[in-house]
This record gives sequence, C-alpha cells and structure tokens, in this order.
Amino acid sequence: MRRILSLLLLVGTSLPCHARCRFDQVVGYTLVAKKTVIGFIQDDKRGDEFAGCDFGRILIFEDNTGVRCTGYNYTYSYRPDAYLFVNASHNIRVCIEDEWFDVASLR
Repeated sequence: MRRILSLLLLVGTSLPCHARCRFDQVVGYTLVAKKTVIGFIQDDKRGDEFAGCDFGRILIFEDNTGVRCTGYNYTYSYRPDAYLFVNASHNIRVCIEDEWFDVASLR
C-alpha cells in the first residue's frame, strides 16, 4: 500500500499545475508518457492543430508517433501537452487540456 501511495504522490507532483484531469478516472492505469500534440489526420486530411477526438482520427505527436481516437470529444488547442496512461489490458486514456480521451495504439 505504501508503494502505491508513493507512486500516486510522485505522479501527482510530477504533472504541471495546468494538467487538471481527474485521476480517479485512471485508477489502475500507469502514466507512460507526456507528449505534445502537433496535429491530426482524418479522412486523408491533415491538420496542424488539436481539435479534439472524432472516431478514427489520428492524433500526431511531436515525436512523429500517434494514437487513434476511439470516441468523440471536441475541444481546440494549439500544441497542447498530452499525458498518456495505459492499464494492464492495454487500454489507453489521454489527458489533454483537462479532458479525457479514449484512444488506441496505431499498431
């Protein structure tokens, strides 16, 4: 139990104050990366901003990796930080601009 509490304190203190997603929505998940969203691909079109998620949209990160949206949630931001969390079943949740997005690996 101490180990879990220590991990939670570490994760909670390592995120900047502007990341305000509720962590009760990722209990059982592990923070695996912080990346910057630089654009998206949808319907063979590429955008250079973050415009939320739509089913099948690919979010592109600064390191040329990406994830595919599995749900819908609209928000707009230019180059926001994304915090990626993964659980034991390989489900991925991303916190961007105080909102949670369900996504999947591109593989």
